[in-house]
Amino acid sequence: MQLYEFSDVLNQPYEVYLSEEKSFPLHWHYYSEILYIKKGSIRITCNEQEYILQEGDLCYFYPLQLHEIAATDELPVEYTVVKFDFHTLTLPPAHQAKLYDYFIHRTHSDDFCILIRHEALNTTPMHTYMDHIFFTYQTKDEFFSLQMQADIYSILIEIAKKSNKTIGTVNRRRNDTDFTFHHILEYIDTHSGESLEIQELAEMCHMSYSHFAKLFRENYGRSCKEYITYIRLVKAQDYLLHTDYDINYIALETGFFDCSHFIRTYKKWKGITPKQERMYKSI
Repeated sequence: MQLYEFSDVLNQPYEVYLSEEKSFPLHWHYYSEILYIKKGSIRITCNEQEYILQEGDLCYFYPLQLHEIAATDELPVEYTVVKFDFHTLTLPPAHQAKLYDYFIHRTHSDDFCILIRHEALNTTPMHTYMDHIFFTYQTKDEFFSLQMQADIYSILIEIAKKSNKTIGTVNRRRNDTDFTFHHILEYIDTHSGESLEIQELAEMCHMSYSHFAKLFRENYGRSCKEYITYIRLVKAQDYLLHTDYDINYIALETGFFDCSHFIRTYKKWKGITPKQERMYKSI
């Protein structure tokens, strides 16, 4: 059974739309996803746990978690979908660890999504935030990318405030090595434009190369080398779509060996060259 969602690689850092779909089969992806119910209700299943989402409810799906959507009845439904790659957000260093603990790391065995009922959002203008991010995405004005990040920050802050997730308490023992490993994505994100060696990352986590590589794939669904390349490509795509920087500059800024290496890797990833990506943007 194919569970990987091929739209996993977002065409841009963010995707926002209104959906009336009542059924979406079991799938998973690397990006984060938020559902906000505007009308009607749907049933979601996340790692075999079922929840009914009704008007005004919100659900945040962690990356890599299996989930599906099913109809609850014949009545119409409408919900806002916000998709984004958490690792491409420009997070303030002082808050990185806390935000990763809220939105990337599970804290107990059945922590597969963050569900917030409409009653808890009564004092929060969540519908205003969701309407605004949808409007921002549709208009794509001069400051589109900056405004999208600001809107996502606002939504994530409200989710963190309203959720009952306990940070720093897990059902298993956690040592310094464990903590370092589970924050290695932050290090990769911050240093992706530099030379990164898997052996050195493993040593930072006080692990052997083989143990680190095995644990990384088990936790994040791809090899560490593949993940580093993915982060570099996503950041390069953001430069291509939202700046006028020279392609050679983008290649070096995002950590590729040279321009030729960048072009080959990008074409393998997207099926088009960086130059074509930029040309299609202007069509």
